[in-house]
Amino acid sequence: MAVCNVCGKPLGAPVYTGNARTSITTMNKIIEGQTEVFHCQSCDHLQTAELPEIERFYAEEYSINEDGLDDDQLYEVRDGKEVYRSEHQASVLISKLDLSDAPKVLDYGAAKGATLRKLVAAEPRVIPYLFDVTRRYEAFWRDFPNEAQWASFNINREWIGTLDVVTSFYALEHIPRLGDVLAEIYSLLRPGGTFYFIVPNTYANWADFIVADHVNHFSRSSLEVMLLRAGFSDIVIDDEAHASAFVVHCKAVDRQSGAHPEISLSTDQVTQLAAFWSCAQDGITQQESRLPPDGDIAVYGAGVYGNFILACLKRPERVACFLDQNRFLQGKEVNGIRIIHPDAIPDSVIGVFVGLNPRHAHSIIESVQSLQSKKIPCFFLD
Repeated sequence: MAVCNVCGKPLGAPVYTGNARTSITTMNKIIEGQTEVFHCQSCDHLQTAELPEIERFYAEEYSINEDGLDDDQLYEVRDGKEVYRSEHQASVLISKLDLSDAPKVLDYGAAKGATLRKLVAAEPRVIPYLFDVTRRYEAFWRDFPNEAQWASFNINREWIGTLDVVTSFYALEHIPRLGDVLAEIYSLLRPGGTFYFIVPNTYANWADFIVADHVNHFSRSSLEVMLLRAGFSDIVIDDEAHASAFVVHCKAVDRQSGAHPEISLSTDQVTQLAAFWSCAQDGITQQESRLPPDGDIAVYGAGVYGNFILACLKRPERVACFLDQNRFLQGKEVNGIRIIHPDAIPDSVIGVFVGLNPRHAHSIIESVQSLQSKKIPCFFLD
């Protein structure tokens, strides 16, 4: 029987079972296998059955924004200006932590270290450290604004007990053995040092619920349980500073026993999530059947929502393109389909399937003039 990655208690039957044929990864790769999600009744953690050979997957296959130093994910369009994720993450971190005293800051699971790079540019006294479980990002680490120390696969033991801040941006959701990783992070910090991290908020971005390589989907309760069990205190959880995410910071202090948070189970929200994704495939099939048999289809959004739609279509060969406003994606392909700017939508497209967070999808599409002016029918996941 599977056990919870946070509290170690046995998990019951899955609350959600996905498409029997395929699942979707963070890289929007459609893979064979069925996604199963469990809900821990002890600490309110949501957990997905992990991929086979997960360590090899991260060391050899997983990559994020690897096409050049500036490659990044679009966070939002603010007053007509594109704001990318790493710059927003750096600005939020600066607003929450005092970095004035030349702190040693390690980015744990750093990838290119994009957020730490932005941080060092804004706060030049920061002393950067980087770590990841693969060597594929080392080329990006060599030319940091400040000379950086780094390690791949295994932490440098000389760092233990010396670091002022350990950061982690969208890494803990990938890690089955949370206890081991939290213990290592705790050991790296000096007494009173800060652990600062961001993880997805599944309840704000429903796509996180079905991503096959996100084995952990945290709630406020499960975050508190995880951190208290690891010996951290002064836990602050913010679900507003970063869209669809929890921004968390806490202190490394002498380990305490007997601290237990009040658990509030998210049963109704979990039921809603499971029902949404269970019904989504049938909804896409019904929408597809309403279209004329000839003519192309476009999918707006080249992320998880969009590729879920692609996997559900009866005739995916009709998809002429993905539409996406992220300039770093335009001109690339995902699952063999090109990604273009919405203004470049071909005249042959007779319908657009909207692969965006349902909480924001309608307002985003209403702002896309190329779709509004052409009056192309749009089909939404909700």
